[in-house]
Order: sequence, then C-alpha cells, then structure tokens
Amino acid sequence: MNSAQFFVAAVLAFAATGSSGFESDVHFGLTQWLALQAGFDEESARTIATGDQRVDSGDMQYVGPVLAYACVATDDLRSRLAGERHYPSAGPLPGAPEARAVVAGSDAAKAAALSVVKVPAGQANYMLFKLGEALHILQDSWSHQGIAAIPQPADGVFACDRARAWAHPAARGGWNSHKADLTMAWPGDTAAMARAVYDVLTQYPPLSTTPRTAHKWEQIVPSLDGFIKASTKTEKKRWFASHGISDASFLEGISLRDGAQPFDLTWPGRKLPPLATPQSRQHAVDAALLDFFNRFFAQWVATNDFDALASAFGPDFGSGTAKRPAGSLPPVTKAELVARLKVWRLRDHGRVAEIAHAPQALTVAQRSVLDAIGKDRKAYAVYDPPSAAFFPLLPRAVEDVSPLVPFFVSTAVAPDGSAARAVAVVKFRHVPYDTLGVIAEQIGGRWRVMSIVSVVDH
Repeated sequence: MNSAQFFVAAVLAFAATGSSGFESDVHFGLTQWLALQAGFDEESARTIATGDQRVDSGDMQYVGPVLAYACVATDDLRSRLAGERHYPSAGPLPGAPEARAVVAGSDAAKAAALSVVKVPAGQANYMLFKLGEALHILQDSWSHQGIAAIPQPADGVFACDRARAWAHPAARGGWNSHKADLTMAWPGDTAAMARAVYDVLTQYPPLSTTPRTAHKWEQIVPSLDGFIKASTKTEKKRWFASHGISDASFLEGISLRDGAQPFDLTWPGRKLPPLATPQSRQHAVDAALLDFFNRFFAQWVATNDFDALASAFGPDFGSGTAKRPAGSLPPVTKAELVARLKVWRLRDHGRVAEIAHAPQALTVAQRSVLDAIGKDRKAYAVYDPPSAAFFPLLPRAVEDVSPLVPFFVSTAVAPDGSAARAVAVVKFRHVPYDTLGVIAEQIGGRWRVMSIVSVVDH
C-alpha cells in the first residue's frame, strides 16, 4: 500500500503551499528596516514587509504544509509552488532531491526580484506586496541552500515522496529542526542575504509621491551584527526598538525562546478568514471519527489537565496489548502522550523546541522540564474564542468543495486490513512554523489517539 492509497477515501490536498525559510524577524522585521534604510517611507516599508511575511501562511493561498502535497498525497502543482516560493532551484520536479539543490542567490532565487524591479515607474506604488514576495524567495535561498531533506515523521504510517517533498537540508539542521531559520546560526549567510535584499530595494523604481535617498551599504552593515547575534525574542525586540522600529509584534511565533521578558504581542498582519467554530465540518469523513477529533481538539486547546485528556482520548493504558488488533501501532505510554500534549500547547515554543522535535520517546528529565515550565500560569497558549487556536485549512476533495476547517482528517486501514487508522493534520497559531499530525486507531470499537508527530513547516 503506497502513501497516497493509505490516506484516502477522497484525496486531500491543500489550496497552496505553506513552507517558509528564516522567520518573521527576517521576513518582516529585517525587510522593513532595510527598506527604511533604502529610503522607503514607513508605510511603504511596512507594506513590503507584510507582502514578504504573508508568504509564510499569512494568506490562504500560502497555507498548506508538505504533508499535504508530498506525504498524504502527491500534488505536482503544489510541490512546484513550494519550490518556487521557498526552495528556488533550476532542477526538475518531480525529481531526486540531489537534482534540485538550492543555491543561495542563484538565478532561480533572483528571478522574481529581477522581474519586479522592472515594473514601470507609474505602477511601482501598487506592486509593493509583489516586491515583498520576491524578496521572500531570495531570502529563503540562503536559509534553504543545499539538498532538501525528506521528512519522516511517521515511519510505518505514511511516507513522504522524495521526488516532491521539500524540507530543511540535513546540513542546515534537517527536516525536523528550526536551525536553518535562526540568524545566529548562520551569521555570514544572513549578512550576505541582507546585502542581496538591499540591492533589490535600491533598484526598485521610485514611488510616485515619495523620493528616496538610500544610505550606502557600508553605513548600515555595522548595525546588522546585533540583529544577527540576537538569540531570544527579547533581544530581537530590543534591537528593533533601538533601530527605530517600536512595534515588534511581528516576532510572534518565531522559534527563539522569549528570553528575559515574556513575549505576548500578537501580529495583526495575516489576512486569514476567521473560523466560525473549532468544530470541523469536513465532508466524507465518518461521523463518529469526526466527532472524536472535534472533541479531542476542542479540549486540547482549552485544558491544562493533560493527564485527564490523555486518559479520555488515549489508549487503555492498563490493558497491555491483548485487546489490540493485528497491525496496530506500538502502544504509547501515558507519560509520553501527556508530555506530547503539553509540549505543543506551550506558548514559548523556542524554549522547548528541541524537546518537541525529539524523535524518540521523551526522557524523564525532558518530561520534568515540561512539568516545571507548565507551572507558570501563563505557560500555555490561551485562545478566546477557541477557534482562534487554528490556522484555517482548505482541503480539496475530488467530488465537492470543502468548507474551511480547523484540521483535516484522512483515514486508512493498516496493512493487514484489521486496524482502522486515521490522521488529523493541524496548525496551531502559537507554533506557526510547525505542522502536527495526530494519529488515531480504532481499538475495541473506540477511536484512540496513539501518537502525535510533527514536521517543521518550512
């Protein structure tokens, strides 16, 4: 049974791709600052930065992870768009990862930027979002340089297509690490990227009402060192404040720890339709299964009692394996499931990212760290209304048009035909650079959460 067959009654794919490189400290904050240095007024600089940042799940045409186009199904169009927007390469697609390596600042990476700077002067005011998108592609060629890794989040459950998947190269930290996006890990590359972006900004045609005078690169480059080295949200926020940018809400959700001060700002720049309810109305899913996941997610985003949540929705931890059907997934311990439920609700993801992305069962020491952090009354992300916890997703079925959903469900049967299995894919707002898969099985006529897997959404 191949991965596409595994997942479906109705083939599900997303309306667009949702990868990213670097994070909003670069795509919004640094882009805004560079635009100001290049002579753009504050409103134009923010517009360019907004267009840049929205490519990372900031508008519906950009929402959708690699799970959707290269793991639970194959979709050449979405895979191609992911490459064009986040992994610019001259290689063939579908194609072996080695044949479609990303080269920083290559012709493929610069193509969109070179095109947009040729816009007629009379239209320059109206193409600033497009300029931002072109800069995003160029920036990502530095963070994603190398050979794309192939995600492997759920061995034995589904496999991602190596001819279509894009993910962080192994040399940049790999598919389940945020390292590729963290500026302090790549000081030389970040400085080179900033110079390439600045060159594009200074070449952009003049706007109709605002003359521009750009600083020389040599004047601004000394300031970059502090930005690049900043290793917490607090340090990034302080750098922006000291360089004339007082609103640092765009740092929401980046994969750095908060640092000396809790970070509780919310960036209003996404253009996503609100979900009316946390309940999914996905078509062509068994009513009992959909009800199970609706109840599970509604409780997960609202509770702090993760022990009770695991008891209610996990397997019967006291029954051993006797009642499990042939082909069932290996049993999960209650301590492991509770820890995974906790770690993905913690608001400061950067503080626990290494634990969250650990491929093996968490150790006693790791679970103790989560317990200690969770004692802070503000440790867990809180949403009012609960529907605000989710990025809206738009699955595409073969037969009909889907409503927006907070998560989508794919069903399958284990290889021997006896263990019903399902996976729900979800993106939470407080961890915008990750996608989760909640794997469930039907045991004794009841659906049970067996494990929670993740993929860094880049």
